[in-house]
Amino acid sequence: MADEIKAALENGPATPAGRQAIWWLTRVHRQGEGASLTDLERYAPALASRFAPVASDAEMAEEWRARAARLGAILGLSFESKSEIELTAKLEAAKDRRWEIDFAVEEAPPHQLTKVEWRRIHDFRLEVREAGPGDAAILADLESRCPIVVGDTSIWFDRGERYFDFSRLMEDCTVGLASVDGSPAAVTCGARHAVRIGGALKSIITVSHLRVLPEHQRKGLWGAANRVLDKYWPQVDGSNAYIAVDNAGMQHGFRHTPNKWPTPIWWARLDCAQLAGPPAGRNATPADGPMIVELINAFHGGEEMFVPYDEASLAARLARAGELYGWDRVRLADGAVVGVWPAGRALRLVTERGGVQTVSEPGVVLDYGFAPGAEGVFEALLRGWCGWLAERGMDRLSIFTSPAARGAELIRSLTEDVEAFNMWTPGVATTPDAGSKGLYVDPIYF
Repeated sequence: MADEIKAALENGPATPAGRQAIWWLTRVHRQGEGASLTDLERYAPALASRFAPVASDAEMAEEWRARAARLGAILGLSFESKSEIELTAKLEAAKDRRWEIDFAVEEAPPHQLTKVEWRRIHDFRLEVREAGPGDAAILADLESRCPIVVGDTSIWFDRGERYFDFSRLMEDCTVGLASVDGSPAAVTCGARHAVRIGGALKSIITVSHLRVLPEHQRKGLWGAANRVLDKYWPQVDGSNAYIAVDNAGMQHGFRHTPNKWPTPIWWARLDCAQLAGPPAGRNATPADGPMIVELINAFHGGEEMFVPYDEASLAARLARAGELYGWDRVRLADGAVVGVWPAGRALRLVTERGGVQTVSEPGVVLDYGFAPGAEGVFEALLRGWCGWLAERGMDRLSIFTSPAARGAELIRSLTEDVEAFNMWTPGVATTPDAGSKGLYVDPIYF
């Protein structure tokens, strides 16, 4: 079989597109053998910019090995030329996978690659489209039938008719729906927004809420559903994703994904009934914008991924879906601020352990910060919010932090219900001091 693939590569089309395709497929077939940083010269700048940064020949070889692992060992290969500068390679790969890869090159020498796009070929009818509010019930049903399994515990969200509430808080969000033979089978969500890494602003897509029905897993629907996000790629530097440390299946799926950050994210869930306190502080108004901006920026300023607010960006955030999260959901006290989205039924978390189900309806802290010495005021605001939520039937208040972030020790002291997540930023390199700095999470994009 190896000789057949070698022969197919040696006898591929003798066109500019053919020669580049043969080079690319040879790298994959040989698991990155001979790879070096000069491989990047094969790509036109616009295409090269989409790849994760590599700093050595060894890292480049690892990139090829990851690509080969995703495609699988090549068992059959043929070419279909469309012109001198375009062709499609058809692959039969291990585990009964079939692929088509479209290649295109520039017209002028050295004929750098302008397109390398692969898609899996299926024995069923696969349809992928953007979803809208009219699909809320379908998407909620899909998500509830795709539990996240962590050890002996299954967890899933039941957003019901309020499925799209989370997306309304985002600046630019796309939800994708994939169907198999006409039946909904997978859902994904991607949102474009800005982050700050190493002091530089980066535009990224945060990919989240990906769910594939168990009976359709391992069919390539993950990548297929994410095709609705392709429209963002010419405009972004990379992407990011969060995976629970104990989610073995997704951790395995991300094992070859570059730019994994060395420090975890902590998702802390405060017990509203246990921590409920009296009302604290006062509701913010637009006139408080400068004070809130100063507090939050000073508090999170040293954390990677945090973009400092200005008055305009804060006002825009609080106006995007004001009935969900507006000025009246931000409370201020002496040197501290806490803003909460009372998500409730829009974010119902169902947990099943030992055949017993429990349902949690949470609130989510979206913005917070406090000045030095105002720890007690901050805690009083959290407890006040816990009391407010408990009165309205919500039992948990979620808040995110990380090991080196300010306030992490205080937050951890309020609850033992803390889940660790890893973060990846493919396309945007981690920083050299990432392990010693806080890692900010905007909960809207989690």
